[in-house]
Amino acid sequence: MKYSRPLVVGLTGGMGCGQTTVAKFFEKWGAKVINADLVAKQVVDEDEEVKRELEKAFGKRIFYRNRRLNRKLLARIVFEDESKTRRLNRIVHPRMVSRIIEKIEQARETGRYPIIAIDAALLYELNLEHMFDAMIVVSSKMQNRIKRIQERDKLSEREIIHRIQRQLPIEDKMKWADFVIENNGTLQDLERRARAVYNRLLHLQRKKEREARTAANY
Repeated sequence: MKYSRPLVVGLTGGMGCGQTTVAKFFEKWGAKVINADLVAKQVVDEDEEVKRELEKAFGKRIFYRNRRLNRKLLARIVFEDESKTRRLNRIVHPRMVSRIIEKIEQARETGRYPIIAIDAALLYELNLEHMFDAMIVVSSKMQNRIKRIQERDKLSEREIIHRIQRQLPIEDKMKWADFVIENNGTLQDLERRARAVYNRLLHLQRKKEREARTAANY
């Protein structure tokens, strides 16, 4: 089946909420998933102008000898100082958003996907919610988020809380969302909740296709 009007959705949450796990479920069920972190990494790895701007902003020490970015060092530098975080974002985010838009259009042109999902923690922080047909927020209790991040990134609880506090409160994102998926139980619980939302997205996509066909007949 060819999809001429895929539904483009934002999939967000916060550190440790589990939106990337939900994104993997969506991908398994037939969606095209674009991971914003991977796109940002591509921008830094491939764009020499970005590398020069980062070096000017944060010094040569953030690069290894082979000119690959030392991401852990850069993260430590920027998370200590909000002005440095803003500077990093001004360098990377405009290029990242441009690439994401390119990837959305490439996926749309294939006609293969009913849903195109952008997996990104900072969609609301970057004021990008207007780009999407629907916004999905994955939420989780703070203690669960801290535990997941500790297991994944081996950070201290103090550092995790500091980083989470630099993002918009998850409660605000939940209020603004079209759909909320709670992630406070087992992986099977999360998959069941994600599937329920995915089915509703498929319904919206079919409605979008019907409306487009109806409009084309006039």
